[in-house]
This record gives sequence, structure tokens and C-alpha cells, in this order.
Amino acid sequence: MTATSHLSDNLTLLDHETSLLVRTAATLDDATIRAASRCEGWTRAHVLSHIARNADGLANLVSWAVTGTPVAMYESPQARDEDIAAGSTRSAQEILNDLTESAARFAAAATGLAGPPERSEVEMRTGRRVLGGQLPTLRLLEVVFHHVDLDAGYTFADADPGFVRRAIRNAVERMKASGNAPAISLRGDNGDTWSVGEGAQEVTGTNAALLLWLARSDGAGVSGKDALPELPAWG
Repeated sequence: MTATSHLSDNLTLLDHETSLLVRTAATLDDATIRAASRCEGWTRAHVLSHIARNADGLANLVSWAVTGTPVAMYESPQARDEDIAAGSTRSAQEILNDLTESAARFAAAATGLAGPPERSEVEMRTGRRVLGGQLPTLRLLEVVFHHVDLDAGYTFADADPGFVRRAIRNAVERMKASGNAPAISLRGDNGDTWSVGEGAQEVTGTNAALLLWLARSDGAGVSGKDALPELPAWG
């Protein structure tokens, strides 16, 4: 069955962003892959191993959406953590191979989501219920955000501008839902604006810089009249 435009577009963008991630990973050797990432307590090797296991976990949920038979995203939280830790000890080439092969497995499985599976409900490891058609978007978020977390040259400025705008909108909605977000007004590229609460404090920067601040509390590229407020945890 032919994929809907929304699903097809997401899969196309995912393929592009995955290729950029693989290109970055291929530049890392056995020394640089052990350097610290933006994720506290994780090296770049941990981050790449996590991305690979996420591909397989989401592929399990694709299977659920396609067949209707429930499949857990991961065997258990402990098994997930152990797999990431074990994977991080491998050589740079082994990690690169795993990253590439797991991404290909997810991409191949995701083509089966077109049609009724897009509307099938599955359960994430956190218990959150999502539709099958959302899985490529969730994978895209993992690929782009953790590519930035590698701290190896790629930034949100290198990501698709439309994706960055959607990610900011999603972050704003998450903050509103948290119930403890500061009242801020965000002003980004080309007049893009977003508000939380009464929007009392204006924070400005490029869309890429705003997203980095919202997602990772890195305010190096944004500014406001007053000190930047503390943001709720990304989760």
C-alpha cells in the first residue's frame, strides 16, 4: 500500500538525517568516540549505542502496529540499559556498523506502516500510547537530538528548518503541560514566535539556539532582558 504524504515525508527526512548521523559517526575513531557527550554520564559511544537500540525498540513497535500483536519496545528497562552499556565498549567500527544496520532495519520495517497500521495504537516503554504513524517522527527526534548530543560538529542549525520549528512547538506544548513552566515569549528566525503562559519574559535567538536551550538548557545562543529562567526537565 502506498504511504500517505505525511508518513512518506517523515521517512524521507528520517533517511536524510540518518545519513548525516552516520557520516558524523564515521569520523569518530576509538579515541574520539570515548569523549564525553552532552548526555550526562554518557560518552559518544553510549549515545550511538543508545540510538541503535532505539531503532530496534521502535522496530518492535512497528511490528505491533502492523501485525496487531503486542511486542514490548525493550525486553526490560534493565536489559535496555545493559545493552547500551555493553555496546559502548565496542570499537568505533563495530558501533558504526551497528548504528547503520539497526537504522536500516527500522527503515525497512517502517515502510509497512502505510494504511491501517498508521492508526494502530502501541505502547512506548514509558507507558505512553502512540499511533503507528507517529513512530517515524519519534525516531527522527531521537536521531536529530542525539546527533546534536554527540557534540561532534552537527547542531540544530544543520537540521531541517521545518523540523526545528515543529520541535520548538512541541517543546512549548510540553512545558505548558508540565504546569511549572516559566512565562516566556520566544522570538526566533523570520518572526517566528511562541508563548508560554503570559509570555512575560522575551527570549530571543535563532530557532536552532532556542531549541538547544529548550531541550538541553544550553543558553549560549539566546538572550533576554533578564537572566534566563530555569526550564522544566525535558524528560
